[in-house]
Amino acid sequence: MLIWGLKRVQQGMKRAFGGRLTYFIRDRFAGVWSALGLGVLLTLILQSSTASALLAASLGVQGEAGLALLLGADVGTTLVALILSFDLSALSPLLVAIGVFMELRAKDKRQHGIGEALMGLGLMLLALGLLRQQAVPLEGSELFSEMLRSLVAEPWLAILFAALLTFLLHSSLVMVLLLAGLVGAGVIGVESGLLLILGVNIGSAGIPVYLSRKSSNAKRVAPLGNLILRTIGAMAFSPWVTEVHTVLNYVSVDPAWQVVLMHCLFNVTVAAFGMLIVSKLAGWIDTRLPRETLAPLPSPKYLKDVQDTAPSAALANVVRDTLTMGELLEDMLREVHLGMTERYDALEKKIHQSDDIIDDFHQQINAYLLELGGQDLTEDERHRCQDLLLFITNIEHAGDTLERSMTLLLKKKNSLHIDFTEYENEALDASMKTIFKVMPMSFQVMMSEDVSSARGLIQAKHEFNTNHQKYLDGQQHRTMQADKANPVAHSLFTDLMRDIKRLHSHFTAIAYPVLNREGELRTSRWRGYSEPQPITESDVVETNVEVKR
Repeated sequence: MLIWGLKRVQQGMKRAFGGRLTYFIRDRFAGVWSALGLGVLLTLILQSSTASALLAASLGVQGEAGLALLLGADVGTTLVALILSFDLSALSPLLVAIGVFMELRAKDKRQHGIGEALMGLGLMLLALGLLRQQAVPLEGSELFSEMLRSLVAEPWLAILFAALLTFLLHSSLVMVLLLAGLVGAGVIGVESGLLLILGVNIGSAGIPVYLSRKSSNAKRVAPLGNLILRTIGAMAFSPWVTEVHTVLNYVSVDPAWQVVLMHCLFNVTVAAFGMLIVSKLAGWIDTRLPRETLAPLPSPKYLKDVQDTAPSAALANVVRDTLTMGELLEDMLREVHLGMTERYDALEKKIHQSDDIIDDFHQQINAYLLELGGQDLTEDERHRCQDLLLFITNIEHAGDTLERSMTLLLKKKNSLHIDFTEYENEALDASMKTIFKVMPMSFQVMMSEDVSSARGLIQAKHEFNTNHQKYLDGQQHRTMQADKANPVAHSLFTDLMRDIKRLHSHFTAIAYPVLNREGELRTSRWRGYSEPQPITESDVVETNVEVKR
């Protein structure tokens, strides 16, 4: 219950303030000292130093600034532990009631998040109260007492045990409160609790190191630096546990409070020492990490200087780089197609990286074509230039659809553990396979501007639209007939089918200018539309007379 309550608090605060936190970190962050304060603030809100570290790292807070932020996050954890160490279990029913009321009556995302956080906090206080009650019988257990005494007899074995347990729980806050409860109930001695606190801090520092093990060097520096500082701190504190206990006796006679105060003293001391050497330590770690062998990212290869290249050759070079864009987009499509049927945790990261490359291609080719359009071109070359501009823009938009919509929809589907029906999976699979069929046709029209191929592309669009609507109608009919329909699953399926249709339209758009120049397109599909009449010389004279009047 304690862990689950903590998760509710974290989720609620992210839901209520996640957007503002992202903006604050990304746009207001500067310097190591501000990073220290930011770490304290984030941990007070998110109730987890690990969550603070991951959020900051995802937004680019790395190196010495990331290390300073982790030190601040550790201090923030001590403040949360200090607050929760009071016996506030009497407030638990009130906080749960207020939280439930706010969730039920929430009018926006923020109110719902605050309500969820209050409910989680109430559950945490209730769990701590139950923990204190359940720890009382352990006080008289000879077996349990003997096991702990034998463990604490070897200080570093006790520290290692506490570090491992904290790592498995993935929360230093839970471990600190658990130890405070055991010490307060007399199950273990105060000095033993103080010693175990050192292991808790090492274990919590190991969590970000493990989570960032496959990240770039820049993202690994801060977690490794934090682990080194806390290990050094534990080595420095362990011989003086008895003396620290004596000092804490003058501050508080409550054993549980002494454990929490030890946690606070340790982290403040480590943070103060770490801030003195944060730059040197981060630089030292960076030089010791193995050098990364990064594969060169794809980039346009054939965009020669417009001034020194004939227009026809320049357009041919653009086509060659556009084909590379198409290969990148096809790989993205296959990744998303795979993510529709299998849980794919790395999907979002891979799609984001690929879309960044496509955006770079689009930016360079777009600038090249605009510069080329300012040259002395024939009418056919100008049309060709405009068609290529349209085509690369549609490819870039298709990449954005995959990254900003479809990937997020699949992520939501996985997080909510939603499984589509057999019919829905077949509809999505068939629609995606149609995309893979129409994509080569689209590139063929882009390269050759063949009229018959353009006609085939438009025919493929009409067939797709017909089948697409049949799938939507069939799914809606099945949902309405079902005994227990899932509205969230229905919405996710509809949104994914909408995005697939948008992708299909991006690929077929290249056919329209080709057919339009051949006079094969109607001005409008509306039967009531009438063609505008050409302006005659008498109309111009009448207009001039009206103006003079």
